[in-house]
Amino acid sequence: MGLFNRPKKRYVSNITPQQLDLFEQLDRTVVLCVKEGSPLIDGALHLCVTQAGYDKASAALGLTGEHSGPYQAVLGMGLDTVLQQEGYQALVVYGLAENQVEFVLTKEDLAPMKDVVDSFCILYAAARNTLPQEEARRLMGPKTVWFLGELPKTGKKGETFGFATLNREGYESVRCFLTPESAQKFNKEGCPITPARVADLEKFLEGTFSLIIEPHRNYWLELGAESVKRSGGG
Repeated sequence: MGLFNRPKKRYVSNITPQQLDLFEQLDRTVVLCVKEGSPLIDGALHLCVTQAGYDKASAALGLTGEHSGPYQAVLGMGLDTVLQQEGYQALVVYGLAENQVEFVLTKEDLAPMKDVVDSFCILYAAARNTLPQEEARRLMGPKTVWFLGELPKTGKKGETFGFATLNREGYESVRCFLTPESAQKFNKEGCPITPARVADLEKFLEGTFSLIIEPHRNYWLELGAESVKRSGGG
């Protein structure tokens, strides 16, 4: 019977997440290929960024029939599907380059982005009111972000520390980012870039500053603003 079993397709990456600059495109609108009602096709998620790319994918995958076709999503959600769900071995991207039929990234090569992608999905859902703010706050609590500035190192009297803040309506918010590269992109002041757990940083800033994550993108999330407003801090 083994002679009649279709062998599983094996994928090998032909590019890196850094080369595709995936983080900068997490909120990019894309089209996922669906075949017979499922986006899992030959063990991969097939994603298209242009109409020409979708046309190539549709022909290659045989996307015909009532339950096959395009499904609109954002890139970050597609990445999250590959990283979180069983059965997905790779992400296949069509339409990024005219002469390249497809780019392939295996689940293993995408794995270092797992936590960042998960954080993006939380922020994106909260920004679109599909996730309550309090739930987003709870889920982001154990996540690591990078802020512009530095915390006290020893706790001794006279030690200096500080933060690069963003002026809000009557108070200030400390700017935080999902990656150190994202922080550096918006670090015009040349501040130190420091990692911290969201819950720890929010507690340290409570009543003085709020905390705003990825403030320069359309999926930003602010935490602790009500505490600052009540205390008159900022």
